[in-house]
Amino acid sequence: MRIAKKCITAEKENGRVYTPTFIVDNILDLCSYYGKGILKKHVIDNSCGDGAFLCQIVKRYCEAAIAEQMSLQDILLDLEKFIHGIEIDNFEINKCIENVNSIAASFGICDVNWDIICGDALNIHKYDAKMDFVFGNPPYVRIHNLGNSFDEIRKFQFAQSGMTDLFIVFYEIGINMLSSKGVLGYITPSSFYNSLAGSAMRKAFIDERLLDQVVDLKHFQAFSATTYTTIVILKKSRLQNTVDYYGYDEKNLIPYYIDTLTPDDFYISGNYYFSKKEDLSKLQKIFYNIGECDILVKNGYATLCDDVFINDFDFESDFIIPVIKSSKGIVQKMFFPYDKSGKLLPESIIMKDKKIYQYLLANKEKLIKRSNEKDRFLYWYAFGRSQAINDTFQNKLAISALIRNENDLKFTDAPSGTGVYGGLYIMSNSIETQKIKELLRTEEFISYITLLGKYKSGGYYTFSSKDVKKYLDFKFNYNGGLLYVN
Repeated sequence: MRIAKKCITAEKENGRVYTPTFIVDNILDLCSYYGKGILKKHVIDNSCGDGAFLCQIVKRYCEAAIAEQMSLQDILLDLEKFIHGIEIDNFEINKCIENVNSIAASFGICDVNWDIICGDALNIHKYDAKMDFVFGNPPYVRIHNLGNSFDEIRKFQFAQSGMTDLFIVFYEIGINMLSSKGVLGYITPSSFYNSLAGSAMRKAFIDERLLDQVVDLKHFQAFSATTYTTIVILKKSRLQNTVDYYGYDEKNLIPYYIDTLTPDDFYISGNYYFSKKEDLSKLQKIFYNIGECDILVKNGYATLCDDVFINDFDFESDFIIPVIKSSKGIVQKMFFPYDKSGKLLPESIIMKDKKIYQYLLANKEKLIKRSNEKDRFLYWYAFGRSQAINDTFQNKLAISALIRNENDLKFTDAPSGTGVYGGLYIMSNSIETQKIKELLRTEEFISYITLLGKYKSGGYYTFSSKDVKKYLDFKFNYNGGLLYVN
């Protein structure tokens, strides 16, 4: 076995996640990497790890070559010339070479001098514009964990916005490696659909007509880690401006076709949303609605230390109010150090209530350790954030923000003097609470939230205050300002 050159050892920041064989086969099939059409074609995995992709690539190449009656010696030469890999970790690259050697040996081919190199793909350009196929499962590492690579990564066009992730840069690396008609197939987090970090990449995919196929795995966990993923197929020199959208069959572990879309269908307000055309058309109506009603949707309290502020207080105090946990719809007790206008009460006032003040002093060190938005020493007994405080003495409707269907929505009335945390709340001066409930507890609202693609474990979806506000503005202002449209 050929020994790889000395290289860095595996560390957490390499973002390694091993790829299941069924995912590798899905990607190779979607890219038509099979049969005689792959012969004499350059292929690379630029973050090859222990060789999940390269093993299947070698297997398919040997099968295709043997079917074309190539000699074993010619196949060996082809494997050395047309199959390439890059891996930053020395241990992994030796495992990779051992694994591909085993595959080749099963076809009677030995002593292959593999072009699998140890190095950092960020700085390797020898394969640029030469690859017919680029495959892989790029590393997932947030930019703040990248250490010395930070400045190197910021040089890439796809890394100019937000807290980028290394996998986004690997899309650019892969595209740069493609020949004029090359094909790229990756599995990566689907977070780039709507993240700030993915904005430049999303636009480039559209402007350059690169996006050919998308498989959204949604809640299906292809890896042991909780990562919501997508398979993306890019093609150079495409004439059509359409994208084939697929769902994923979790039972049979294969993609299934849903619809063919244009950017006008799925590229909405600068983000990607994938579904059937008719569903995306409804989503566009909500996003592009310009009407607005007087409904306000806000986030509940953020004390940043709920276990201190919220407690089963066994004594009475003027500084304790009822509070609703939106996610569960339960009423609890909360220490609330503010007046009715939302102004923080002086510590000298709190001190007059000996029981509550003794309770606070017992927890003072814990409260000071918080990342308070104000001076944490001076305002040590205040909430960590100011959100929702001014609405405490307004009538509100608390709403949970984690759902699978309309039955999961929890609504709890929060009258004046009752706080809200652990979710959202809604206020309106003109629209009845019951009408708001009726609109949100519908299949249409659930479908809208599902399309936003904010996945949570257990098959749940989450949503923000802005998401609810958009939907309600649309429903109450649709068609020239008609109130309450079914």
